[in-house]
Amino acid sequence: MTVSLFLVLMLAMTSVVHRHLASALRIEKARILAEHRDETLMHALAQAMALMETGLPPSDPYVCATLIDTSQGPESITVTFVNEADEIWSVHAAPTAPGATPQAMPIYFPN
Repeated sequence: MTVSLFLVLMLAMTSVVHRHLASALRIEKARILAEHRDETLMHALAQAMALMETGLPPSDPYVCATLIDTSQGPESITVTFVNEADEIWSVHAAPTAPGATPQAMPIYFPN
Protein backbone atom coordinates (compact mmCIF):
# COMPACT_ATOMS: atom_id res chain seq x y z
CA MET A 1 0.00 0.00 0.00
CA THR A 2 2.77 2.44 0.93
CA VAL A 3 4.68 1.60 -2.24
CA SER A 4 1.58 2.23 -4.38
CA LEU A 5 0.96 5.56 -2.70
CA PHE A 6 4.59 6.54 -3.20
CA LEU A 7 4.43 5.59 -6.90
CA VAL A 8 1.24 7.60 -7.42
CA LEU A 9 2.77 10.66 -5.75
CA MET A 10 5.99 10.30 -7.73
CA LEU A 11 4.09 10.01 -11.04
CA ALA A 12 1.97 13.03 -10.16
CA MET A 13 5.05 15.13 -9.42
CA THR A 14 6.72 13.89 -12.61
CA SER A 15 3.73 14.99 -14.67
CA VAL A 16 3.81 18.45 -13.09
CA VAL A 17 7.54 18.80 -13.82
CA HIS A 18 7.03 17.50 -17.37
CA ARG A 19 4.28 20.07 -17.99
CA HIS A 20 6.54 22.92 -16.84
CA LEU A 21 9.42 21.62 -18.95
CA ALA A 22 7.18 21.34 -22.02
CA SER A 23 5.98 24.92 -21.50
CA ALA A 24 9.54 26.19 -21.18
CA LEU A 25 10.52 24.39 -24.38
CA ARG A 26 7.55 25.86 -26.30
CA ILE A 27 8.42 29.36 -25.10
CA GLU A 28 12.07 28.93 -26.09
CA LYS A 29 11.10 27.61 -29.53
CA ALA A 30 8.81 30.61 -30.09
CA ARG A 31 11.61 32.97 -29.04
CA ILE A 32 14.09 31.35 -31.43
CA LEU A 33 11.59 31.50 -34.32
CA ALA A 34 10.91 35.19 -33.60
CA GLU A 35 14.66 35.93 -33.55
CA HIS A 36 15.11 34.12 -36.86
CA ARG A 37 12.20 36.04 -38.40
CA ASP A 38 13.64 39.34 -37.18
CA GLU A 39 17.10 38.44 -38.45
CA THR A 40 16.01 37.34 -41.94
CA LEU A 41 12.53 38.26 -43.11
CA MET A 42 12.45 41.73 -41.56
CA HIS A 43 15.77 42.64 -43.19
CA ALA A 44 14.52 41.38 -46.55
CA LEU A 45 11.31 43.41 -46.20
CA ALA A 46 13.34 46.49 -45.27
CA GLN A 47 15.41 46.05 -48.44
CA ALA A 48 12.21 45.64 -50.44
CA MET A 49 10.74 48.84 -49.00
CA ALA A 50 13.94 50.73 -49.85
CA LEU A 51 13.69 49.30 -53.37
CA MET A 52 10.07 50.50 -53.69
CA GLU A 53 11.28 54.04 -53.00
CA THR A 54 13.22 53.94 -56.30
CA GLY A 55 10.16 53.17 -58.42
CA LEU A 56 7.57 50.52 -59.19
CA PRO A 57 8.30 46.88 -60.01
CA PRO A 58 8.45 46.12 -63.75
CA SER A 59 5.84 43.34 -63.57
CA ASP A 60 2.94 42.20 -61.44
CA PRO A 61 3.68 40.03 -59.55
CA TYR A 62 7.41 40.65 -59.36
CA VAL A 63 9.52 37.99 -57.64
CA CYS A 64 13.17 38.38 -56.68
CA ALA A 65 15.57 37.06 -54.07
CA THR A 66 18.03 38.63 -51.68
CA LEU A 67 20.80 37.08 -49.63
CA ILE A 68 20.68 37.98 -45.94
CA ASP A 69 23.69 37.44 -43.66
CA THR A 70 22.56 35.75 -40.45
CA SER A 71 24.32 34.43 -37.37
CA GLN A 72 24.02 30.94 -38.90
CA GLY A 73 25.36 31.97 -42.32
CA PRO A 74 23.79 33.55 -45.40
CA GLU A 75 20.15 32.75 -46.15
CA SER A 76 18.26 33.36 -49.39
CA ILE A 77 14.90 35.11 -49.02
CA THR A 78 12.35 35.38 -51.82
CA VAL A 79 10.49 38.69 -51.98
CA THR A 80 7.22 39.02 -53.93
CA PHE A 81 5.69 42.36 -54.94
CA VAL A 82 1.97 42.24 -55.83
CA ASN A 83 -0.12 45.18 -57.06
CA GLU A 84 -3.29 45.12 -54.93
CA ALA A 85 -4.88 48.25 -56.41
CA ASP A 86 -3.88 51.42 -58.22
CA GLU A 87 -0.53 52.46 -56.67
CA ILE A 88 -1.01 50.04 -53.74
CA TRP A 89 1.51 47.22 -53.53
CA SER A 90 1.88 44.40 -51.04
CA VAL A 91 5.27 42.89 -50.31
CA HIS A 92 5.74 39.35 -49.02
CA ALA A 93 8.98 37.68 -47.91
CA ALA A 94 9.64 33.99 -47.33
CA PRO A 95 12.66 31.71 -47.29
CA THR A 96 13.59 30.66 -50.82
CA ALA A 97 12.33 27.16 -51.57
CA PRO A 98 15.00 24.52 -52.23
CA GLY A 99 15.71 24.36 -55.96
CA ALA A 100 14.04 27.72 -56.67
CA THR A 101 16.15 30.26 -58.54
CA PRO A 102 14.43 33.66 -58.51
CA GLN A 103 16.37 36.56 -59.99
CA ALA A 104 18.48 38.66 -57.66
CA MET A 105 16.92 41.76 -56.13
CA PRO A 106 17.92 44.79 -58.20
CA ILE A 107 19.49 47.90 -56.72
CA TYR A 108 16.68 50.08 -58.12
CA PHE A 109 13.53 49.82 -60.24
CA PRO A 110 14.06 51.66 -63.52
CA ASN A 111 11.03 53.75 -64.46
